[in-house]
Amino acid sequence: MRVAFDMSATRGRKTGIGVYTNAVVSALRNAKSPPEIVFLDDGAGVDQRTDQRIVREQFTLPNLAWAAQADVLHLTGFAAPLRSRVPVVLTVMDLIGVLFAKNFPLASRFYWSRYLPFTLRATAHIVTLSHHTKRDIVRLTRIPPQHISVVPPGLDERFSRGADAEHAESVRARLNLPQKYFLFVSTLEPRKGVDTLLSAFALVAHQVAEHLVIVGKRGWYDRPLFAQVQRSGLSARVHFADYIADADLTALYALATAFVFPSRYEGFGLPPLEAMACGTPVICSNASSLPEVVGNAGILLAPNDAMGFARAMLAVATSEAERMRLRALGLERARLFSWDQAAQQLLQIYAAVHARAGQR
Repeated sequence: MRVAFDMSATRGRKTGIGVYTNAVVSALRNAKSPPEIVFLDDGAGVDQRTDQRIVREQFTLPNLAWAAQADVLHLTGFAAPLRSRVPVVLTVMDLIGVLFAKNFPLASRFYWSRYLPFTLRATAHIVTLSHHTKRDIVRLTRIPPQHISVVPPGLDERFSRGADAEHAESVRARLNLPQKYFLFVSTLEPRKGVDTLLSAFALVAHQVAEHLVIVGKRGWYDRPLFAQVQRSGLSARVHFADYIADADLTALYALATAFVFPSRYEGFGLPPLEAMACGTPVICSNASSLPEVVGNAGILLAPNDAMGFARAMLAVATSEAERMRLRALGLERARLFSWDQAAQQLLQIYAAVHARAGQR
């Protein structure tokens, strides 16, 4: 079987979709009966204008897949082509564009909130990473549940291996990381709850030695966050890092006192899983899909509960027993997520989609 992938999200500074795409391709190649992987390359990279993205999705990608004689076109993010001679499997990470349309710049709001969900009905099958996202799709688009499969992602091996102590300290020195810090990793946008995190840190900062390190792609949401830090008087203890290389991420997690993630909505929530695999205690919101990821292995709180997050940060920072408890639970929880298992589920989906296409 020939399965075609659009790899544009993997070029340049990858966000979640690029990381996911690379991982899916790698997992399929390592499967017991791997398919033939076809990369669709029209020169596009991770940053595309909305009009360019629509043209690629509707015309370029399905035509390239047909020319490559692909049996299935697996798109790992964004919208689906309305017409494609090759059946399309689409991974829907989340429905953020529908649920949080007002948080998007005006130019792209139509794409995310109207156009993208409209195209979902044109797919041969939809893959989600969590049951929560599947329920969102059924509720908001009326697509039948049997048209959607939940395939949780696994973990990159480097997170499972953990960070070498010597390498971690070299990363600390190179990135000028503080000796003790709380960590946040994700794109900076309103739904991520960074404002709650900053409020929580302001409440607890005078009681702990930890700084706060925020790693995330910057954008139109930066300014309110920087202004909030200035008002708190904690500029010297809050550190923003725009982008961290993949090779340094395990060290960044492992060196942190705790990973703090007060996100208001996640289609899955890979950073908490990565943190748990690195043995880092996780303090996380209980919103959307995050309980599916963290389970009982972290401290779960309401996403806007700044006081609750502050208390949890203080408890973890001041109690080695609590840190060790959360570390043990997190490592055990992270082992439940396997790319081998995900690859087998995807291969079954491809086979079913291909069989249905052959019956037409």
